[in-house]
Amino acid sequence: MPAILPGMAGGQHATAGLGPDDIAELEALGSEPGYDVFLAPARALEGAVEECRSNIALAFHNTKRGVDSVLAREAEVATLPGVNVAELRDLPLLAQGLAFAALRVQRDMRASSFGTLFERAQQLRRKLLKTAEALAEASFLTAGDVTAAHEGGHRDVVGDCLGLVALFRQHEAKLAGRSPVTPEDVNEVERVAQQLRALLAAPGEGRDTGNSPLLFEATETRDRFWTLLTRRHDVLWRCGAWLFGRDVDMHVPPLQARHPLVRAVVPTSIERGKPQQTPAKRGATPIDYAPDSNVRSKVRFMVKVGFDFPSR
Repeated sequence: MPAILPGMAGGQHATAGLGPDDIAELEALGSEPGYDVFLAPARALEGAVEECRSNIALAFHNTKRGVDSVLAREAEVATLPGVNVAELRDLPLLAQGLAFAALRVQRDMRASSFGTLFERAQQLRRKLLKTAEALAEASFLTAGDVTAAHEGGHRDVVGDCLGLVALFRQHEAKLAGRSPVTPEDVNEVERVAQQLRALLAAPGEGRDTGNSPLLFEATETRDRFWTLLTRRHDVLWRCGAWLFGRDVDMHVPPLQARHPLVRAVVPTSIERGKPQQTPAKRGATPIDYAPDSNVRSKVRFMVKVGFDFPSR
């Protein structure tokens, strides 16, 4: 087990930052049957697992909209190579299973003394990082020093805390009287980070409550559900690209799109310079709508988006 908790380092919709309204929304959305159905596929995922720091309710609504749009032409979608129509149909249930997985993380976070300790580490980390960035802006530190102090980004709270502790101690004399971060603050950050590292470093040994292994497992499971959703939603988007072309995002919105995406059609300079075409004679078929031309257009678009439909 790594000595960090991926996906728990902040952000509006990171688990530790969920407010009452967020939790109520997830409770209304979450599905334990959906969680049970997709638990095995989520655990069986191979490759990199993406941390879930997103608005899950928004992802559900956008997924449902995309599925409804694509499966309105199910017969056509079913002919596409490598597409599992049943998996596409079940995407909203997968999103509901993700909501249930996120609620499990929240429950275990609150039940564990580890959760309280972790939230304190987040608060201290933010204070030191914001102060370091302000000091770099004022040229008391370099931007490179600040970046090096939190190379783990938002994925490694323990590593960030210890890196920032080292930074402030290294420049303690220069920053005296110029920084709101006191030596006592630095000592507390170090103490909290070391406690977290001790909790995570030895699974099953020396833990106060035994809840932190469950919390870690629940967090990893949530991130696996999110990764499974993003991978299968990618297949849904590709189906939408085949069906709707450039307007795909209006029919299959990205998981975190907050508003319908409307594409403004702006004529090119060549199109603006074209003479007005006379109406086609009755019975004539415009070349843009000829079957062969339509097929060629779809093939070009298919190649452009990398339309390979890998089996998920």
